[in-house]
Amino acid sequence: MKNSLKILIHSIFWIVFVSYNISFTYSERAYPLANYRLIHLIINTIWAITIFYFFYFHSIKYFEKGKLTKYLLFSIISSIIITFLFFPIHKLINPSFDFYNLRYLIPPMVGSFIIAQCGSLVKGFENWVNDIKHKAELENQNLKNELDLLKSQINPHFLFNTINNIDTLIRKAPDEASNSLIALSDMLRYMIYETNNQVVPLDKELEYIQNFIRLQKHRYSKPDFLKIDLPGDCQGLQIAPLLLLPFIENAFKFVATDVQYPAIELTISCNENLLMFSCKNYFNSFTTSTTHTGGVGLENVKRRLELIYKDRYTLNISKNNGIFHVELNLELA
Repeated sequence: MKNSLKILIHSIFWIVFVSYNISFTYSERAYPLANYRLIHLIINTIWAITIFYFFYFHSIKYFEKGKLTKYLLFSIISSIIITFLFFPIHKLINPSFDFYNLRYLIPPMVGSFIIAQCGSLVKGFENWVNDIKHKAELENQNLKNELDLLKSQINPHFLFNTINNIDTLIRKAPDEASNSLIALSDMLRYMIYETNNQVVPLDKELEYIQNFIRLQKHRYSKPDFLKIDLPGDCQGLQIAPLLLLPFIENAFKFVATDVQYPAIELTISCNENLLMFSCKNYFNSFTTSTTHTGGVGLENVKRRLELIYKDRYTLNISKNNGIFHVELNLELA
């Protein structure tokens, strides 16, 4: 808790207490002798400060450890002892003060007990706020660590697949392989230097996806093998980096080639802050019965969606008639 807030809470308490103490001390019923009222007011304030901060700094630990019976007994005994420590001071100042009159003895004990609980209550509230703040910071740090781990799992998966594709191009078309290496270099630069942030501009992410698809298209000779529809302009929107890539990677990884073209259909569109993603691909059911839906990449992206976009996305994954279909609607900032 900030020190300014602590000072405010303590100030409010003592303003209320002193106001009540003044009204009580200067009443005829409480202290009929007017000459001693100011002295009694000062003594009572010191009395209250003593027991308040004694419980504020020391006795709260019994309550927080769950030792409620010990805390209650300690509160009662402390209230009685502090009352007897301060009562003789009133007697010294005002000899006519009736030390043994229960009408004067019981209320200070009760008052001491109440003020002691106020000290514990204020300290407990401060500790509660600090615990919430600490847990929130710890949760944020754990979330960041988990997201970093998930991204580190995704990046090598993409890298290995792309290197294998370029290796194939080196033998078939060296010039194309050289261009692909340049494109890969640009993509790696993006992955290393720009994906460390929690979000990146959607335009850059789409450019990265286009480069990825451009590299993958070298594997297929027929131009109608792939159908792509990407938005031309998504200015101002941001997205978690490399979030969509696992879906597209899996489409290329598990696509069936001996099917009606297009074998892969990819559509991404924007409507204000809503991103709509759709990816379809034919697959061979006898070779991808479980892998296509349970791979590490897809599990990672599901986890990232839940961590970053909880309650702001809908994800549907289906397999029907040899077609694997991913639909994702995502609310972006």
